[in-house]
Amino acid sequence: MSRTALVLALLALSLGRAPLSLGADASTLATAGNGRGVAPCNSCHGAHGEGMRAAGYPRLAGMPAAYLEEQLDEFASAGRPSTVMQPIATALSTGERRAVAMYFAGLKVSAPQARPGPTPVPDQGAAEVARGAILAATGRWSVGLPPCAACHGPEGTGVGTRFPALAGQPEAYLASELHAWQAARRAPGPLGLMRLIASKLTDADIAAIAAYYAAQPASGGPPGESLLAEELTPPRQSAAPARVPAATQASTSTLASGTAAFQPPPRGSEPGGELGQTIREGERIFLLTDQYAAPYVGNHLHCSNCHLDAGRRAASAPLWAAYVLYPAYRRKNHHVNTYEERLQGCFRFSMNGKAPPLGSPVLVALETYSYWLARGAPTGVQLQGQGYPSVAKPARPADYARGAQVYAQSCALCHGPDGAGQSSASHEVVFPALWGAGSFNWGAGMESIDKAAGFIEANMPLALGGTLAPQQAWDVALYIDSQERPQDPRFTGSVAETRSRFHDSPFSMYGRLVNGRLLGHGD
Repeated sequence: MSRTALVLALLALSLGRAPLSLGADASTLATAGNGRGVAPCNSCHGAHGEGMRAAGYPRLAGMPAAYLEEQLDEFASAGRPSTVMQPIATALSTGERRAVAMYFAGLKVSAPQARPGPTPVPDQGAAEVARGAILAATGRWSVGLPPCAACHGPEGTGVGTRFPALAGQPEAYLASELHAWQAARRAPGPLGLMRLIASKLTDADIAAIAAYYAAQPASGGPPGESLLAEELTPPRQSAAPARVPAATQASTSTLASGTAAFQPPPRGSEPGGELGQTIREGERIFLLTDQYAAPYVGNHLHCSNCHLDAGRRAASAPLWAAYVLYPAYRRKNHHVNTYEERLQGCFRFSMNGKAPPLGSPVLVALETYSYWLARGAPTGVQLQGQGYPSVAKPARPADYARGAQVYAQSCALCHGPDGAGQSSASHEVVFPALWGAGSFNWGAGMESIDKAAGFIEANMPLALGGTLAPQQAWDVALYIDSQERPQDPRFTGSVAETRSRFHDSPFSMYGRLVNGRLLGHGD
């Protein structure tokens, strides 16, 4: 038995599977086929699994084994039609498909071959790459299109086994797959997300996105020659900073009542000079809070996780609707708060950190960004889309078991079965933790079931806001808010006393017994 086959056999045993046969020697499959009509994998996918750019054959090296095996299984079952791959996958045994997936997953990532085919794909130019960068980073919220980075990571290196890497894949391959989803030639994917997203793309969008990701390094790190516009690019390696969940469809709940409609100024209209620079700095902090306000953040959440589209999205507590209502009295701390003090509370509770000092550069930048988004709005007036929507109370009381089912069906794909969130292959947190040590603490507004239900019903699942029934939103909000999380920083030393002082509400689970555990110990 070859060394490769031995390693694969031992790995299969460790996973509780039968040992792979000699016919499943993955290195042989990759270089010589299986002797039963299957051509060597590297004849199309490159000597090292790097893919072939001009021919449109994708990179396999470094992709998750579970993802590759799933795709091979789909080719074999015709769930993913392909005149090239279907006969190959069908001719491979289950063990061979698993073996070859594991083999390519273990290869080092490298750039696809540039000119292996007879007809190289023409260069689309820097302008198209830059346009793709903006779509990848910010999406097009006016039609409910979330940014690609929201699922595939800010560098396009992929997240988990269901959101594959896009960076460095051949341009022709990316475009062809998006067109396949658009034309319903591919299965809709988990939760039907990709078919929905592709349906919102024009042919020009697809060309731009494919050009952008093809220009990015497959392993992350410094981006290619075309960068996102400076005002949207943090001064670090990523050209696509935005990673936010998204809402698309009109919510069935009622938007927070308001007397005036308002739209924030468009991106790119910021003034020049120091004011514009501070506005852009505020946006960077808002998008990547744990990096640009690191001393004050105790988890890996970002402001944009709960305030979608960088604080622009109506029904997602937009900044422009909040800014015009301050100063205001808040029961949470029993005094009139300035807007800066309101921002301090976000750091203490939602970010599980500490409040930046009043007048600090972080707060000045965030307040300046908020001011810019609210430019032209009436002050002291509740605007349409302010806060989170109020969701009609369900016919039945919210239920933990039903909420667990909704979570497994609609939330775990992104946030993980344990609620701990998921990071990209380049170690960027993409899907935030919903409970546990890495999440918001018990003092955050999202621990209140009614607020969580409003956000979820209007904006979740990703790109599918408004598809959960109010009952489902209440049930899953109860489930999420019935999990342990970091302690409320106002903790008095007694869970019962802290509940009495700060959580005396039917919508707070703090201090309640759930599954034999008293919530609020923060562990």
